[in-house]
Amino acid sequence: MRKNPHAAPQVRVATSDKLLDAAERLFAEHGYAAVGMRALADEAGVNLNAATYHFGTKEKLYIETFMRRFRSVSAGRLDRLRQAEAKARGKGLAVETIVECLMRPPFQAVLDHPHFPALLARNLFLPPSFLRDILEAELQPSLEPFVRVLSRALPHLPPPLLMVRLMFSGGSLLMFAAHQGGAGRREKINPSLVEVIFKELVRFVSIGLRAKPTVSASDMPPLPLPLGTTRV
Repeated sequence: MRKNPHAAPQVRVATSDKLLDAAERLFAEHGYAAVGMRALADEAGVNLNAATYHFGTKEKLYIETFMRRFRSVSAGRLDRLRQAEAKARGKGLAVETIVECLMRPPFQAVLDHPHFPALLARNLFLPPSFLRDILEAELQPSLEPFVRVLSRALPHLPPPLLMVRLMFSGGSLLMFAAHQGGAGRREKINPSLVEVIFKELVRFVSIGLRAKPTVSASDMPPLPLPLGTTRV
């Protein structure tokens, strides 16, 4: 049988990617405990042996499912920040520029991967015990460069308070993700509206970051920092 030269080329998806995509859908909707390896294999359309061959255990598959997006977002943030600093040539960055570097990659991830927001919320609010140490090792290095440049832009704010305000900014992003419908929403929104929403998010977070502390630094009690951060 001759192939149609005008037919769209078929894209072969690796078994590991099929499993990761299926795991993202099921873990986002049901959580870690409620999903078994057989259900994951069935959802991915592969046999159980293939699932265990590629990832070994459900725990390892869960870790890789979450960290592939988390690390991609973190790398995107740092890349944007480095480009902005190079462009500034030693001058301090505007708060809005810093916030854009911080927010654009996760904002886009929410739009591109509709199941990721629910998985992100699960793991930031109540991560499985085996994931907690990994988050503690990954989250602090991903935020410290932003605390550094924000401390330069906002010298009146102590770094621990900046960390807490960055936690608040992450909450704003999660609320946008919830508004998008969380796991499973497939509708695309108008690109011009997407950009307006993003600019509003940047403005909202930037104003919050700039605000004066409610108490002076000398009177400020120890602050509850986000998971995985230490006092600077």
